[in-house]
Amino acid sequence: MKKSIKMTKSKKIVIAVSAVIVAAAAGLSVYFALKPDESSAVQVVKVTTGDITETLDLSGTVNSENQGTFEILDGTYVKKVNVRIGDQVKKGDVLATFDTSSVSDIIEEKQSTYTEALDAYNDYVSTTDGASDQLYEITEKICDLEDKIDKLNEQVKKSDKNAPETEEVKDLKDKFSEILGDSSIASELIDRIISSSSDFSKTIELLQGISSGISNQISGIVSLMSVSDEEKQLVSSQLELVELKVKQGILKLQSNAALETLYLSVVESAKKDLRDTQEAVENLKKGWIAENDGIIREINIKEGEYYKAQEKEATSIQDIDISSVLSSVSDDSTDFSAIIKQLFPGKPSGMVVEYYPLSATFTVSKNDIFKIALEQSVKITSASGEVFDGHISYISPVATDSGISISSILGTDTSSGGIEGKVIIEKPNKSIIIGLDVDLSIKLESAENALLVPVESIQYSDEGAYVFVYDKKEKRVKKTLVETGLFDGTHYQIVSGCSKGDIIVKAPSQDMKDGQKIYVKN
Repeated sequence: MKKSIKMTKSKKIVIAVSAVIVAAAAGLSVYFALKPDESSAVQVVKVTTGDITETLDLSGTVNSENQGTFEILDGTYVKKVNVRIGDQVKKGDVLATFDTSSVSDIIEEKQSTYTEALDAYNDYVSTTDGASDQLYEITEKICDLEDKIDKLNEQVKKSDKNAPETEEVKDLKDKFSEILGDSSIASELIDRIISSSSDFSKTIELLQGISSGISNQISGIVSLMSVSDEEKQLVSSQLELVELKVKQGILKLQSNAALETLYLSVVESAKKDLRDTQEAVENLKKGWIAENDGIIREINIKEGEYYKAQEKEATSIQDIDISSVLSSVSDDSTDFSAIIKQLFPGKPSGMVVEYYPLSATFTVSKNDIFKIALEQSVKITSASGEVFDGHISYISPVATDSGISISSILGTDTSSGGIEGKVIIEKPNKSIIIGLDVDLSIKLESAENALLVPVESIQYSDEGAYVFVYDKKEKRVKKTLVETGLFDGTHYQIVSGCSKGDIIVKAPSQDMKDGQKIYVKN
């Protein structure tokens, strides 16, 4: 017969407690094994609905569309200046007033210049007809004279004497080299003449006269030389050749249509200068009046003072350097703008007004150019934060090199340039400063009651855009492909892939995976 063992009450309690502890430990082990890591907790948001507007945000540089320049005449007395630089003015405002009694004779001077230019043109035309015949005769004489010089060179020993290297001598050698087309012949001729001359200064003066086209200088030069008769004959023939080549150049110029263009341009410029002066005097008599609303950019006059021009006075038409003109024509250059500017330098501006409206020039990429159109509304934000209305007034039909952009640096834009456009800024004020940048915001497209998700929720892969949808019951995420629509800088429109009320991860990490269990932040 087996003996029964009885347990005490205290032992029973110990065993029961131990069993509970073991079960709790096992449960905790399972819990912690399955519990997500709270250190990788993420924030979730709901897919909502709302209105969205996509904009194109650009930067533009402010420019003036219409500049008013008020011309001042030398000797004008400034009675009153009513504005300062930076002042805003209204159309019709009187900017300054003047006493014009001191400039009454200026119009007569301009009329005289115009008459002088017209006479010079008519004189040129009257001499042009015979220039071609004279040119043929002189060319024949040059050929005969060059043959004669070749024979004389065989009879006369080459000179081994050198003239002193003064500035006058160097200048003569350069001029004779240009005329004869041979620097060695020109140098030897000058050395021969000056080294054997009894009067250095007189010889220099006569040689300079020949190079300038003055006749009857040769006999005077030869008479000052102490050389043989054969050498004098050689020098005389060579100097005659120089004279003929100078005349040949002048006749070429006279028979060249380009010179007629120059004279005619001078006449037209003189006529325009006369009209501009007449208009400037009338404006001074009336006072300078703003033609439109705008802002004062520049003031170069002082109240209570006579204006004194700083620019160089105009050159007389008789002062035209014929050798310079000859050179330009022989080089087939017909741009006489430098000569015209020298004759008519223009009138200085006494005041400059930047008339409204102002504009902002921008550059848009090839990816965005077809999103905008002429007359499209634009919001312009100045550096001070003020917002102005505007519209697109110009889009270039030709792309230009827009320089380095952030897109090209990141490698997301493969375009080689951009397209320039212009925005008119309506009703600007002092916060819109010419030359500074402004922010441009162009409204592209809108959608009402659209599905919206935060921009940071959208991820991209080879398959396309996607979000991580959170399953609250399973506490896991599902990678879900979506089709995006409009973008306003903070939200994307979801066209397909999600529904309103879906819970998605707000800003998934790069290593988040499909089916991953996550811990959601409260």
